[in-house]
Amino acid sequence: MLPKDSPILKLRPRLDDDGTMNVLDISEPGATAWLEAQLPKLHLLLGDSVARDCQLESRIRRDEFFSLARGGDSWSALHRDLPDRLSEWVREISARGSRPGSAVVWMTGNDIYNKYTGLASFTEDGLITLAEYARDVTRALLDVAEGVVVLGPLPRLDGEINGARWEQTSAFHLERRLLHGLPDEAQFVPLGRQLTKKWAGRHSCIDDCARWYAMDGVHLSADGYARLADIIPIWLTMGAAAL
Repeated sequence: MLPKDSPILKLRPRLDDDGTMNVLDISEPGATAWLEAQLPKLHLLLGDSVARDCQLESRIRRDEFFSLARGGDSWSALHRDLPDRLSEWVREISARGSRPGSAVVWMTGNDIYNKYTGLASFTEDGLITLAEYARDVTRALLDVAEGVVVLGPLPRLDGEINGARWEQTSAFHLERRLLHGLPDEAQFVPLGRQLTKKWAGRHSCIDDCARWYAMDGVHLSADGYARLADIIPIWLTMGAAAL
């Protein structure tokens, strides 16, 4: 039985040029759009290794995620490579017989922590450029996706001085830029402060936060993913969380 809101599909035979009657037309206005809306959604995940390993899924079982998250990824790299990644997503949508879902972007900090030393490394001009990259990427995604969710950067125990206040971290400074620089149509979800603890009355990066991280102080443990799982949009789940 069709859902109550389905249009009435008026099917009629159509004559081919040679007089053969073998093609059916859908003549009800809006029927094609309604049929396309019944297709499952294919969401897109873009991000670095923390995003890649989080096992992001939709709570709507018929919808799926296509992950193009990769180790070492960053806003600057995504800004450069986005056309190719969008093309790959569109091809996958067609191959699976799906329709575009939402795009989730999670760059946790490769732009603001030094690749070789692991230490915090940013300038004000650099942050302005990153915010512009993120805005450009988000706008381009909004042209294809039904919505865009940007998850915020995370502090790295390996990259911050022990006891550093949240407001002193590289992640905080990039988060502020993203919060005020992304298009209004995008949903930005700050996450970084969740991986800090109160110390001397301020949220800080201290040794007690280590259980949320892997041994390298960069990637997350199952407890770390669980710490963030309740903050992300309700329609998303993280399979890597220790629930």
